[in-house]
Amino acid sequence: MDSKTPTEVVIPLSKGKVVLLILGALTFVAGSIWIWSIADGQTRYNPLYVKAVAIAGVSFFGLCAIYGCLKVFDTQSGLIIDDQGIVDNSSAVAAGRILWNEVVALNVSEIAGQRFITVVVTDPQKICRTGQFPQQNVERGKHEHDGQPDKHLVTITRLEVRRACSSDDVGV
Repeated sequence: MDSKTPTEVVIPLSKGKVVLLILGALTFVAGSIWIWSIADGQTRYNPLYVKAVAIAGVSFFGLCAIYGCLKVFDTQSGLIIDDQGIVDNSSAVAAGRILWNEVVALNVSEIAGQRFITVVVTDPQKICRTGQFPQQNVERGKHEHDGQPDKHLVTITRLEVRRACSSDDVGV
């Protein structure tokens, strides 16, 4: 990089996507509460089973809503690309700092119309060991599932994928 090129690309979280996450989670919490309210009156399923599903829904989607509320007020950038590597703070299972010497490839993936930057690393177990509790379990499961080098999806940042992959911004 020349001296005129910034040595750091900072990509903020997309507050709009976080707000949609919160609204979706709250909708599912409300639906789970409704399921609880009709559990005893319906006859198709065992009421205990229906209540268990409702409790699971309120618990999971309630945690998603809490996470979203925390992220709305989070001032940390979602993704930082600099001379040392990539810092991923984009989700609850974010990878943290990934050094360039650990990166095998950067790819653009698409799932259901949503484009992702995929970072393939040399030692996925290292990321499994260094992550926090939820991340360790998710990363370990992903690695055991496909046996491939780790892939991190950067989804909740405000960035046009074409710009992120541009050699003008970052050289790998």
